[in-house]
Amino acid sequence: MADRPYDRERLKHLFHYVIWGAGARAGFGATKLYKVAWFSDARSFVLTGQSITGAPYIREKHGPIPRDGMYVRNELVALRLVEQWRGTGDEWVFKGLVPPPRNVFHPAETKEIDYWIKEIDGKHTAKSVSEYSHDYGWEIAKMKEPLPFHSILAGRGREPNDAETTRLRARARELGLM
Repeated sequence: MADRPYDRERLKHLFHYVIWGAGARAGFGATKLYKVAWFSDARSFVLTGQSITGAPYIREKHGPIPRDGMYVRNELVALRLVEQWRGTGDEWVFKGLVPPPRNVFHPAETKEIDYWIKEIDGKHTAKSVSEYSHDYGWEIAKMKEPLPFHSILAGRGREPNDAETTRLRARARELGLM
């Protein structure tokens, strides 16, 4: 499945939109910004065949990040659309200075982005969202290696829980397999 061509302007608009919606909140820094972008792009690609930005993502220590993430953030600062600074730890902090344009994304794309802002900002710390994004597709990639959007579908089989094991053993006995 061919994705849309990479559109750096769309990635810039996505960052601006996310920073406006969630920036300047305690705990919302670059890690969460990149995760909102990754999950918005990857899920959109899996569901529709097109990501929101077409941006290439690479494997990094804390999960997938847009290859041009830092450059795009710096462009937003240079355009005086956002501010960024180092917080009390090592995390970047953001503040939107100007509202983003509302006509860049299709309403379904905006809904996808809003979902991930709420999910990641409301339910995760930077550490927990990094662990969440360290799926099997991320694990098998080498550091700095590109991650295709469909890699979010990669998974490992898991061991059945106790209830499943009991049910499966009973069914195997019924079928004369044990």
